Amino acid sequence: MKAKEVAMVIALAILGAAFVGLFVDAVYEAPKYEDFCPQTYNPEPYQKYVTPGQEPLCTYVAPKEEVDIINRCYADKGQPEFNHDQKGCQTSFKECNYCNKYFNEANSIYNRNLFYINAPIGLVALVVGLFLSYEVIGTGFMFSGILLLAYATMRYFSDMSKMFRVVVIFIELVLLILISIKKLKK
Repeated sequence: MKAKEVAMVIALAILGAAFVGLFVDAVYEAPKYEDFCPQTYNPEPYQKYVTPGQEPLCTYVAPKEEVDIINRCYADKGQPEFNHDQKGCQTSFKECNYCNKYFNEANSIYNRNLFYINAPIGLVALVVGLFLSYEVIGTGFMFSGILLLAYATMRYFSDMSKMFRVVVIFIELVLLILISIKKLKK
């Protein structure tokens, strides 16, 4: 392949994969952290009582029953929230906030769905690339399919079970070997 053809293959591969990824993102939006965990902060009550450069003296020690609740909150992947006094010191346990847990669960489902959308599209691009008569375009499609498979797998990889990871990588590896054998026989 000439340098111009190699450049076209790389450009087709990158733009093809980017197009599919951006199109799927435009149609199927990712969960937003702010929708699960609205961020609010009002520094005004604390600024009145804290002298700059001097921290307030806070002596709150949680009672045993609160410690158990707080530990359970952490164990359930929650974030404990506390009541504060005028100086900004903790006074008591308020509640366990699970917004981050819920966001992570929604994001995990989103990544799984992206895998099930992008991986088949990547496989189709790979197969289409095999049968296109123009070598540059066919190779670009194949490389684009490989990039989509890699992207889909990476997005969902951390949420896959250990065995599913092995199965997915094995299937992708076997497919690439078979396609390489078929393509290189010509």
